[in-house]
Amino acid sequence: MKQRLFAALIAFLPFLASAQMMPDSTVQVCAYWNKGDRAVYECKSTTVKIEQDGTETTSNAASETRIFEVIDETEKSYILQTSYKDVFSSDLSLSVGAAVLSQVAEGIVIQTQTNEFGTVQDIVNLEELTESMKRTIPLSVDAALAKHDKNTLKELGLTRQGLIDTYTDLVCRPETIVTACLDDVVPLLLYHGARLRLDQEYSVKQELNSPLPNTTGKLPIDLHFWVDEEQSDSSFVLIRSYFKVDSDALMPFLRESVLAATKTVLPEDLPLDEMEKEIDKGIAESHMQATMEQFTATEIHLASGWTTQWWSKRRITIATDEGETQTVEEKEVTIVDE
Repeated sequence: MKQRLFAALIAFLPFLASAQMMPDSTVQVCAYWNKGDRAVYECKSTTVKIEQDGTETTSNAASETRIFEVIDETEKSYILQTSYKDVFSSDLSLSVGAAVLSQVAEGIVIQTQTNEFGTVQDIVNLEELTESMKRTIPLSVDAALAKHDKNTLKELGLTRQGLIDTYTDLVCRPETIVTACLDDVVPLLLYHGARLRLDQEYSVKQELNSPLPNTTGKLPIDLHFWVDEEQSDSSFVLIRSYFKVDSDALMPFLRESVLAATKTVLPEDLPLDEMEKEIDKGIAESHMQATMEQFTATEIHLASGWTTQWWSKRRITIATDEGETQTVEEKEVTIVDE
């Protein structure tokens, strides 16, 4: 697990330093925390699908409150605890599952170890967190099922034990918990420990989890980031980043996603190789292409080291001879008083 966390962050280690805005046209991002310090964030996300004719449909809107608290510190490290409340998702297509996952999420407490600069290094309570979620899932399933008509659940083929098994397998894997940490904690601490010139653009190679549903694997990217000089001063620094994935890199993930979706609607006795040939034929004949790009902005309060706002916009475009569709996901994390 440590190796996976380090792999995502090691590219930033050459920038380690221990100050703020410097007179030599550089800025340094460091944590200045004490035990008991906390930051509360309001988190929102929306996913919108844009059809070829311009019609926009919101497929999901979600929100939550995320609480960061420093529960221990030494000269060389911090233990940062992350907890959740008011978890909400409007994903109606997975209403039972969304209810289960929302309740499980509110019981999650991630304890992350950072170095003295605030750079994430490890999850220290992985085993405890796994066992806690295994105990919570049956209770969450019971609460979700109680809100739905039994005949409807029967028609959908949903059973109590089936849901317990599904979500235990889904969320209680170590890699799933590590991913949750990377998704929720690391973006707010990604630049901690970095010393950046105000007049320079940086580039590092990273790996993303697959961005498409029902797919696995890692997607390599070249992340470009730089300090926005006009929006930075001696109190706050704004760091922007961007990456783009071309069709050659993204199409294997799209093919896997299409295959997974097709399997659910075709007869079970249809030979897999025959189905794959038909899908590949359709992709080739329609000249299907897929690209992804993402912009982010991270505002950090230099005197405390807390990120005050993080914003991300990811756009996936799928184009064929008939036109193109886009899926746009926007996320915003803002520090609030509580």
